[in-house]
Amino acid sequence: MKEWTRDERYRELTRDAEADLEQLHSEISRSRWRCDYHVQTVTGLMGDTNGFSWFNGRWHLFYQWFPYGPVHGLKHWYHVSGRDLIHWENEGVALIPQGYMENKGAFSGSGYAEGDTLYLPYTGNHRDEDWTRTPYQLLAKMDRDGHIVKQKEMLYGPVPGYTEHQRDPKLFKYNGMYYFLLGVQNEKKKGCFLLFTSEKIETGWKLLGELKVQGYEDFGFMCECPDLERVGDDWLLLFSPQGVAPKQEEFRNVYQNVYFIGKMDFENLTFIPNGPYKELDRGFDFYAAQCAGQTVYEHKAVMVAWFGVSDYAYPPTCEEGYSGLQTMARILSIENGELKQRPPLETEELIGETILDATEPCALDEMPAACIIDVDGNEPFAMRLFARSGEGGLLITWQDGRFTVERKDLDNQLNVDYGTDRFISMDCFAQARIFVDHSSVEIFINDGDYVLSARVFPVEEEKGFIYQGKGHAAVRKIIPSVKDDFVIFGK
Repeated sequence: MKEWTRDERYRELTRDAEADLEQLHSEISRSRWRCDYHVQTVTGLMGDTNGFSWFNGRWHLFYQWFPYGPVHGLKHWYHVSGRDLIHWENEGVALIPQGYMENKGAFSGSGYAEGDTLYLPYTGNHRDEDWTRTPYQLLAKMDRDGHIVKQKEMLYGPVPGYTEHQRDPKLFKYNGMYYFLLGVQNEKKKGCFLLFTSEKIETGWKLLGELKVQGYEDFGFMCECPDLERVGDDWLLLFSPQGVAPKQEEFRNVYQNVYFIGKMDFENLTFIPNGPYKELDRGFDFYAAQCAGQTVYEHKAVMVAWFGVSDYAYPPTCEEGYSGLQTMARILSIENGELKQRPPLETEELIGETILDATEPCALDEMPAACIIDVDGNEPFAMRLFARSGEGGLLITWQDGRFTVERKDLDNQLNVDYGTDRFISMDCFAQARIFVDHSSVEIFINDGDYVLSARVFPVEEEKGFIYQGKGHAAVRKIIPSVKDDFVIFGK
């Protein structure tokens, strides 16, 4: 792969580059791993979910974007929108980092709609000549016509007593006051959260202090992408800690994405959890989850995440000049004190022709590269996706109280230092719906009790499907729902 210089990584995006980017898009659009119903990078590198929100009758999703190649460099925000949570269209670049406070990137942030404005708070990444970083919390605003302007005044500057790692503001409103939650690293190199408040979104912000989590002092060396959501009568605290040690079958990725369910005590700046924190996704590739600022789903939250992990490598597409995917949206609810994650109802619109429906062992010589697979019945089973000559592929099994996904037999191996399998110990298996989309697999188990996600990059010969078990299995084709068109500076 190409070695990128600092100058190349921090090249500004200008209209002069549009022809070059169109050529890049033309080349990557022919990749066998481009997706039919996931938001994917238009060019270059995609990262964190940003600004996810419901505004002006549409869902809006932004993502971290480096335009020129599959490497981390000068971060922009790219914008997609959809009439629902599965039909997405490219809208073009939303935030181009410019000026002193973001001279080296527009880092992650959130979205909050009020009246005729979608507010987009984000972190400006400034670096001086010695490459010393200073973070600034900034604000952009989008109107109903899709025009975005940046506010000249910052929301808040760097907070003393913490390192340069201060980022990812999550804006929300509670009891008539506005708040934003920030992920930070203290001077002891421990990850924590800061909470700010104001009577107005655009001005008057003051620091309340650190948000403590009762019973917990250590979340690794950094907490990225924090999110605080009211879900029914409970609160949900989501974040991406870095430096959490593996614990048996959990926390096996290099970095995690976790959640607490509990109560929020604003007066004492304390989150009171109902139990230990858990992984949002038990798979290989999931990070920087963000819930939408939305009013569509009452007493629920709507979440999307980056279908990847910081510091992981995805060589198959990187070698083709691009990298990055967003997960499907998930509807979050808290039922009997437990988190449920379900695909949105609109995913039923994805279902096309049934090509296999069986209650006994069966196989396909060529499975669709994009499909939905259903399996049910509390019987042991083994399933191979993208098998080659009756073996290999992505192995999914339920046996002896353990649900396992193993990808060691695929041709393209990924981040094997962190293991090639993921498993979940469960008392009972009832059903799973598996969403396959060329280079991604998302498995929703037992009506959303667990979700397990994996990036896969099958080669041409890896195309078979094998089911061995006594339960019921069905494979259905997908109706594509995402437009992979080239848009940079708006339609």
